[in-house]
Amino acid sequence: MNKADSPRQLILLAHGSRDSNWCATFENGLQVINGDLAQDACLAYMEMASPSLETVISNHYLRGVRQFNILPLFFAAGRHLLHDVPEQIENLQQTHPGLDVRLLEAVGRQDEFWQALGTMIAGVYELDDIESPSSAVVNQAVSAQ
Repeated sequence: MNKADSPRQLILLAHGSRDSNWCATFENGLQVINGDLAQDACLAYMEMASPSLETVISNHYLRGVRQFNILPLFFAAGRHLLHDVPEQIENLQQTHPGLDVRLLEAVGRQDEFWQALGTMIAGVYELDDIESPSSAVVNQAVSAQ
């Protein structure tokens, strides 16, 4: 297959955090998502965590990848998606000839995302059950502080 015909590399873009447990949530989610994809996606962070969007794109670029789709794992588009990410993409395109990057809409703009979230909430959480699987973990974390 010609590199120009190769599929676009999907990058899942999360905000980022200095908390490794926070990042592990997205890394574990990436493994689940990749189980459903024909070509593995990769993960990048806006800030406070590695790898950055610049690092992911630059590393793939060095291996000959020129086409990318960035899927923001954000509920809505705020300053980062309206200003910061487009600026990062513009800078990358200036320093990487032939780079083709598409910034997709945030997952929160997709009805399928909210439908899946609603299905998960209905199936996992009993709204009158204070000790849901996740609340026990949150309660433990709060009491540890």
